[in-house]
This record gives sequence, structure tokens and C-alpha cells, in this order.
Amino acid sequence: MLGVAVSSTSLTSTVLAAVGAKQNLVPPIAVIDPMASRRIHLVNAHTGDDLNVVYYTHGIYIDENIEQLNHLMRDRRANATIDMDTALYDQLLGVQTILGIQKPVHILSGYRTAETNAKLRRRSSGVAKFSLHMEGRAADIFIPSVPVDKLHEAAVKMQAGGVGLYSNSNFVHLDTGALRHWGS
Repeated sequence: MLGVAVSSTSLTSTVLAAVGAKQNLVPPIAVIDPMASRRIHLVNAHTGDDLNVVYYTHGIYIDENIEQLNHLMRDRRANATIDMDTALYDQLLGVQTILGIQKPVHILSGYRTAETNAKLRRRSSGVAKFSLHMEGRAADIFIPSVPVDKLHEAAVKMQAGGVGLYSNSNFVHLDTGALRHWGS
């Protein structure tokens, strides 16, 4: 559990530092009250899995609910799961908070096995060879009725991890890696 707390603290510290540096940034809910309950509503766009769950409360992540989220984020091609980085769930919630919406976040891709990533890489030059999807640290997302450029803008405002805009494919990539952003 210690590693999880550090991850959440790192996200909070990153966002707090960014908020202090730039006035146009809006902090995610994790910064507002680290003891508050955190609820996320995710839909897997390929499997139809739909989960609306409190995954964090009283300063701790709820293991059973994190497991359910990890299952939703599984590699559907290999039917394989991994322990996703909980900071990614905080980022997803942060995007919803910045947008001021409670609509579900639709997941196009969460965890990927190395085999799945290699297969996707052969079909698209936009797939990284050492993708953070393979480490459970990335998600490709969209929110119906939210323009993809607005979603990208909200994710960039968090100043937490990587954010990629794939406007031709209508999705945004989020990850818990180094702070960076790109768009197409």
C-alpha cells in the first residue's frame, strides 16, 4: 500500500506545483481533498463493461474495486489483466473534474500485453515500441459528446504524465509517465 500512497502523492505534488506555476491550471479532485472519496465511471468501449465505483476513500485505495477497474482495463485480445497504476485512475477522475462532468470515460485501450502491443505496432506507426500500456500506466480514452480537443486540453491542464491527442481517431492518450504532450 505504501507504493500506492507515494503514487497518489506524486500526482498531487505534480499538480500542486503546476497550479502554483501557471494560473490557468485547475487541480483534480485529489488535490482538493486527499481524504475525500473518489468515484469513477468507466466503460470499456470494446467489451461493454460498465463500472461506476468508489475506488478510494479515507486515504486508501479499495482493493476489491481497484481489481474491478483493472479487469475493465484488461487486454481484451489476450484476456489478461495487470495491476494498473492507481495514479492513472486519479488522472481519469481529474479530467472529469476539470471538465466539470460526471459522464463516463470510455476506454479504448488500457493494459496491453507485449504481444498485443507488437500486433498493434505492426498496423500503426502511432504505437510506441515500449508503450506504457504494457506496464498498466496508460489509457486511450474518449467521452461521448465531449470534443476530443476539449478532452485533450483538460488532460494537459492537469500537468500529470503524458497526454496525446489523436484527433483523426477521436481519442486522447493519458499515461503516468514523464510530463509531456503531443497532438495530431
